[in-house]
Amino acid sequence: MKKILLFFFLLLLTTYTHLLYAQITPLEHGHAHNDYLHKRPLFDALDNGFTSIEIDVYLYKNELKVSHNQGGLEKKQTIEQLYLDPIKKIIEQNGGVVYKGQSTPVIFMIDFKTGGSATYQKLKEVLIHYENIITVYKNDSVIHQRAINILISGRNPIADLLKEDTSMATIDAPISTMKKTENQRVITRYSSGWDNYFSRTATGDMTAAEKKKLGNLVAQAHALHKQIRFYGAPDGPKVWRVLLNAEVDWINTDKLKEFQD
Repeated sequence: MKKILLFFFLLLLTTYTHLLYAQITPLEHGHAHNDYLHKRPLFDALDNGFTSIEIDVYLYKNELKVSHNQGGLEKKQTIEQLYLDPIKKIIEQNGGVVYKGQSTPVIFMIDFKTGGSATYQKLKEVLIHYENIITVYKNDSVIHQRAINILISGRNPIADLLKEDTSMATIDAPISTMKKTENQRVITRYSSGWDNYFSRTATGDMTAAEKKKLGNLVAQAHALHKQIRFYGAPDGPKVWRVLLNAEVDWINTDKLKEFQD
């Protein structure tokens, strides 16, 4: 009897999940910062329509463990368990997309906390098992658009990608490297800390000089046909509006429901 009840519970849960993501409109600019720290990693972000999701990983005993720090990695879940297996199931249920009836892909921004080359080789081994849902690139140009775009940040393996003819990922590079033209062909997003460029303010008020600097940085990225993001900015509506008005592509936030509202 318990097994029968468990079966029907799981069936109802699967049906609920399918219906839930069939009704959500994806957010064009929402980046779920350190998503794995939320109560329900991946699902809290999807509940609120996010289309860019941050996943920190460590290469640990030949597995990619999702974690913000090195402590207790043996007990942490893998990227397959927390993200790739659940998203694959959702995409299959929704006919090849994350959000039913919406072709907008979801970006998994994977932040490498361990050495780029070794971690990248392991990531490639993992992604091959999910290749039917992962976008394929030639440099920064899409060859096969699928439901999930992989973007690598942190200790990124930019040298490895530059050697490849095609790949299942692109690079998120520091804003300070925008002028390094030799790397631009594998980069799709530039990201840096807010404090590197602007004063930290809880109100979102910026000086005329700061607004000009923000506009110039956005213009530089867009002139290169790249996207731009700032992390560590004051996390609230006033700053979100400043960033959106400046046409910043991705708004870094921990407040998923507030941003969706």
